[in-house]
Amino acid sequence: MSDQQISVTFQPHGRSVHVLPGTKILEAAAQAGMTIETPCGGAGVCGKCRVRIASGACPPGDADRRAFTADQLRDGWRLACQTAICSHAVIHIPQESLFADQHKILTESHVDATLEVLPAVRKVYVTLPPPTLEDNVADLLRLEGRLGPLKADLNLLRRLPSLLRDNGFSGTAVLTDHHLIDFEPGDTASRCYGAAFDIGTTTLVGCLLDLTSGSELSVSSAINPQVRLGDDVLSRIHHASSSPAGLAQLRDAVIGAVATMLARMCTEAGVDSRWVYEAAFAGNTTMQQLLCGIDPSPLGEVPFAPAHARGLIVPAGQLGLAIHPAGAAYLFPVIGGFVGGDSVAGMLATRLSEQDGPVLLVDIGTNGEIMLATRGQLWAASTAAGPAFEGARISCGMRATTGAIEKVVMDGDLRLGVIGDVPPVGVCGSGLIDLAAELLAGGIVSPEGRLLPSDEIPSSLPATLASRLRTDQAGHVRFVLAEGDGTRQAVAITQRDIRELQLATGAIRAGIAILLKQAGLAVGDLQRVLIAGGFGSFIRRSNAQRIGLLPGELDHGRIHYVGNASLAGAKWALLSTGARQQAEDLARRTRHVELATDSEFQTLFAEAMIFPAT
Repeated sequence: MSDQQISVTFQPHGRSVHVLPGTKILEAAAQAGMTIETPCGGAGVCGKCRVRIASGACPPGDADRRAFTADQLRDGWRLACQTAICSHAVIHIPQESLFADQHKILTESHVDATLEVLPAVRKVYVTLPPPTLEDNVADLLRLEGRLGPLKADLNLLRRLPSLLRDNGFSGTAVLTDHHLIDFEPGDTASRCYGAAFDIGTTTLVGCLLDLTSGSELSVSSAINPQVRLGDDVLSRIHHASSSPAGLAQLRDAVIGAVATMLARMCTEAGVDSRWVYEAAFAGNTTMQQLLCGIDPSPLGEVPFAPAHARGLIVPAGQLGLAIHPAGAAYLFPVIGGFVGGDSVAGMLATRLSEQDGPVLLVDIGTNGEIMLATRGQLWAASTAAGPAFEGARISCGMRATTGAIEKVVMDGDLRLGVIGDVPPVGVCGSGLIDLAAELLAGGIVSPEGRLLPSDEIPSSLPATLASRLRTDQAGHVRFVLAEGDGTRQAVAITQRDIRELQLATGAIRAGIAILLKQAGLAVGDLQRVLIAGGFGSFIRRSNAQRIGLLPGELDHGRIHYVGNASLAGAKWALLSTGARQQAEDLARRTRHVELATDSEFQTLFAEAMIFPAT
């Protein structure tokens, strides 16, 4: 350890690391294995990375002075993303500032998974006659006589003569699309596995599959560690292009997480990773390019052109995946700049183009993708919906982790459902939707989205609820969900929070309206609305309709949850080459609607920000 390094201890976890003076608190915490919330990508504007200096020198900067009062600064409060550590220090990280590992991550799907098992990888045990003077056919031709036409690369050809002779010309041939990638001693035909991954902006989900039977062996989920470098795709695009090391940092972060998940799944299933021959990945366009280490900068500029559109098959080793040395990785085709492989995977898994009548698929996650199918035609668009639902721009917002209010019911007073059954420290997306719907029903929020002060609310409102409305000296109104105490702040919703929710719901409503108009349909024409995605499957339909996130005109029976359709699609592509062909067809057939350039979008968006009438 260098004499110049200083020690930093993070409480209440008791983890210590040694860093150089001038290291940002955010970076030191990451070295200690703790990810601090940075929805703004470390720009010092969201205020979600609050920490308190218990001892040591960490002078405040301009961003700290904007975020905290003079008393709070004296008490040691700082922004982790902006504050440098100048001496040995003890730093307290509040629970609400941590990006915890106990998030609710959706790993299940509710789609018809009936599909033939015909993967790209197949293993065949063969016993061949050894060559003689009368039968001196070349080794590769000898294999072709049993397996049909095949090819082999130079690396395998260098090993093949000894592999055959050392094993008496018996063993298991491993093939992918008529390419011989290995010849294994003994009969290993039953040991054939693959891994499917949903690469989300916020969460990662993986599944280990038996490629001979199609059975699921293990599932793993994790937070995408790229969140510490930016919460949304635009902030990550900016990070990738802001420094020479930016792109590598993002790529290494997600590859490292995928490797950890894969190792965990193999251990749980008792599978050696060398028996894993293929991995399939579905993610939005930016996530897939970052996974591959492809510069995403063009995705952040008009006309938002991706690097590739068709599906990719690349050597797994080039991605850094620790599977069979000759294994491959399949990445889904993409539709456009912000409608990527996860959307195609969802369309594949739900058989969207084969459904009867007009069907709408809405994937509500950090980004909102909207897909419409009718009369054999397909449309798709993407909206920036997730920041509010993921807590990025909500004053007391947080993701669905311990301490998050996930359910709100107003029944004379306020009843809260809190993840982990602990005192609330914030509100997640589903709780925010519930709250907004209840405030609308109670007359506390107007249809225009105005949070009313105490003197304007209905006289019939119970006093227990009316007392939760507070107005500060500047005239700003807030609604308190949970009172604070000496260890945590009060959880309250402000007027600005309501506006952020209106922006998110309005964007999705306007996107739906644009697609329906292009298809010549009305909301009432929709036979089914399918809700997919990690966040979407935790919301309540009636409340989502009340605030306009989902079409209010539809009967509940037409709204269905399909779970993690992106992962389901990735699994299908792993198990069937036919599914991959379908994915390519869907991606190329789908009409990509760029909402930002649609002349009607802004008008519809403004109208959609008004909460629907009861």
